[in-house]
Amino acid sequence: MPIADAKAYLDGPFQIIKGWCLPNLWQSIEPLYEQIVARGNPGPVAEIGVYQGKFFIGLVKTMGAPTNNYAIDVFDLQEFNLDKAGEGNIEALRANLRSAGVDDAAVEFLKTDSMWLNDGDIRRLRADTGGFSMFSVDGCHLAEHTVNDIHIAMELTRPDGIIFVDDYYNPNWPGVQEGVARLYFGQVPRFVPLFFSCNKLVLCNISFHARYLKAVRDYLAAHYPGARVKLVKRFGYDTLTVVPEAKIATPAT
Repeated sequence: MPIADAKAYLDGPFQIIKGWCLPNLWQSIEPLYEQIVARGNPGPVAEIGVYQGKFFIGLVKTMGAPTNNYAIDVFDLQEFNLDKAGEGNIEALRANLRSAGVDDAAVEFLKTDSMWLNDGDIRRLRADTGGFSMFSVDGCHLAEHTVNDIHIAMELTRPDGIIFVDDYYNPNWPGVQEGVARLYFGQVPRFVPLFFSCNKLVLCNISFHARYLKAVRDYLAAHYPGARVKLVKRFGYDTLTVVPEAKIATPAT
């Protein structure tokens, strides 16, 4: 069961892989995983800005897709890492994937600046992968890149999928919050805020918003009663602010 593999990863290699990610986030990820899987035929995952793979590997383990998981990064093209928000290292990433037991065939490495991806590139990625069930946006943290990368994620994420936007409230990277604000004040995207937890703003398709909001609230109440969950408005949408239980996530089996 893929979610059990994610738990084993959180208890093991996750602890020593360099990066910025809290395992408690999986307290809120599991109910989303259950919702996606319940619809059948879940898809692969992708991340823009993988660094050494700490969160990316967790998503790969969670969804369990055997192929077409995409690690998108400038890697050694560091002159295009404009804000210096973590220097991607493909060799460290490959080593971490191996230590976590991820098969070589499971991951595609796309070395590019996400600002270079055009409509044709996005159409080809969508056709090749069938769309992603989970997509993490953690590349350059400037406002322009944040808007660009969320647009890419929305085009490539399946309707029942999830988008994670890292560092939304991080005061060291105000461009992320500015970019999200530009997006929702200037446009009406089909993916809207669902909850904030563990430094990540989580988005889902508006068609699934009410269902996913209830699923997360109910799951946390049932399995993590110590979590602090507050219903708040973000850009006019009902969303949750989740402070998880201090204990590490322990997905149900």
